[in-house]
Amino acid sequence: MRIHRIVITCMMALAWSGTGARAQSSTEVTLETEDGKNVRGSLRAPDVAEGQRSPAVVLIHQAGSDRSEWDGLVEMLDSKGYVTLAYDVRGHGTSDPIRGGISSLFNDPDLAPLDLNAALDFLRNLDSVDPERVAVVGASVGANLAAMSTYRFDVKTAVAISAKESAVFALGGTVGGHLQSVFYIASELEQGGARAGWAYSLSQLTEAPTRVRIVNGSRSHGVSVFADDVTVMSEIVSWLEETL
Repeated sequence: MRIHRIVITCMMALAWSGTGARAQSSTEVTLETEDGKNVRGSLRAPDVAEGQRSPAVVLIHQAGSDRSEWDGLVEMLDSKGYVTLAYDVRGHGTSDPIRGGISSLFNDPDLAPLDLNAALDFLRNLDSVDPERVAVVGASVGANLAAMSTYRFDVKTAVAISAKESAVFALGGTVGGHLQSVFYIASELEQGGARAGWAYSLSQLTEAPTRVRIVNGSRSHGVSVFADDVTVMSEIVSWLEETL
């Protein structure tokens, strides 16, 4: 197994609760992928007793965005005791740029999946993380990576927001990967209902547990569905509590 070079900068931030502030460790990490790209992310870990191992969640943003789109969900996951790692996909944010534009990431199994693999290797080797309880949550291309990770990277469970069926298998480098334990979320009207259709189709190809959540009346893509239905983030947390 390749040893990923990890550069870690530790910072302290204040995470506010209903009664005041508490010290919260926030860590900037740089991961080197198998093809030599530097991928940068934000690691957040709850305060736990020494020797205790926590479940962990990788969060992958949609194309044209960056890791900050997950800030609200990260706060919720932190309050539930999850370790989280949100990173900038290559060609985005502060991660290394790529040639050919971000569209090259959508289907190539040798580009964006390597970023995710580096993130998973990093988390699974942390003393504070239970390596058997790691999930991936993603939006759009991140959703395709999240679903794909359940068969290519042996991830225990995933959440896929606005996934595209063909891209899930293209990124896995196989025609028929064995999907398992995925919560699919899509807006009802995006692309004339195509995203909702892919959610149902992918669910039928996924070994239980699996679930589909359609945001009625919405045309939104990716994390924009959170603004259309405020319960969606809570449903993601509930899914992780049930399956991770």
